[in-house]
Amino acid sequence: MTKVFIPGKLFLAGEYAITNPGNTAIIAATATGLTIEINSTDTISTSTSNTLSQQWQFQINHIENQYVDDWRYVRAAIKLLKTYIDFNHAKISLNEVNITITSELNSKFGKIGLGSSAAVVVGIIEALDTHFQLNLPILTRFKLASIAHLHVQQNGSLGDIAAITYGGVIAYQSPDLSSFLQTKNDWLNPEIIDAKWPKLSVIPLPWPTHWQLLLGATHESADTKSAIANINLAKKFLSESQNIVQNIITTVLDNNYANFSKALRANQLLLNNNLPAGYLTPKLTLLLESLKDVAGKVSGAGFGDNGFAVFRDNADKIITTWTTHHIDAQVIMISPQKRG
Repeated sequence: MTKVFIPGKLFLAGEYAITNPGNTAIIAATATGLTIEINSTDTISTSTSNTLSQQWQFQINHIENQYVDDWRYVRAAIKLLKTYIDFNHAKISLNEVNITITSELNSKFGKIGLGSSAAVVVGIIEALDTHFQLNLPILTRFKLASIAHLHVQQNGSLGDIAAITYGGVIAYQSPDLSSFLQTKNDWLNPEIIDAKWPKLSVIPLPWPTHWQLLLGATHESADTKSAIANINLAKKFLSESQNIVQNIITTVLDNNYANFSKALRANQLLLNNNLPAGYLTPKLTLLLESLKDVAGKVSGAGFGDNGFAVFRDNADKIITTWTTHHIDAQVIMISPQKRG
């Protein structure tokens, strides 16, 4: 049996601008995530999840080329991995397996906004890599998960894939894939995985040990795909975001909480001034108002989902305020950085 733990993700800074190739975001991998178990079988392959009612049965060497059902992310990850293995490692055969996905990325109220689909794709790639002893480099696993996820979702920065793949806290610069993905079938070209991705950068950041993350989950599900699709960002916004994020990176490296807090507020103000009014829901507005002298902001696309606070001492007052207004407060541990 193979068993792997896959973290979730939490965007800390640089949202929206990160969808522009070459811009930077800061993203944390969370110790709240999901577990994938794989067992070999002599019969047909199966995949089950504690978040889905229906099992998926398949043949690992003959995956259907359709990606619209509940298993679309798993299917895309396996399909692309198989294509890549056939191209680079012709002598490796993938035998049938039983896959079990157990997720902590949902609560009784719904998703908590920590990147469940990205975690599933990264997890399938990592678990199969481990199970079949493929020994793929971490950059290769990131690229496989990225292309599979991008094919299904059709847009996104891939920052969630990077954070979940690499763990810890990262400064992530988004790649320019425009020359690779020009038709709907290009995603199955294994040469994309081995090519150099222009502008891509993933740099681990040493997160101060006494800075603790507190997630504020609104349980108002945001459609990130729709949120991103209809927003055109001005060059000024992109350049200002880049400058702010670089400043935030410096405050983390310097362990300067006061300047970190100011820089997060500057990032939040930039987002407030450039996104539609619906970006700040009533719950997210209250979350921001509760921060006062505490570092924090909205995380990710807004329009629901969550925000966060970074505290050094006691967070009881904020937790009480959030809970009173039906914002689920959860202390979030950062998942360790991965190597390989």
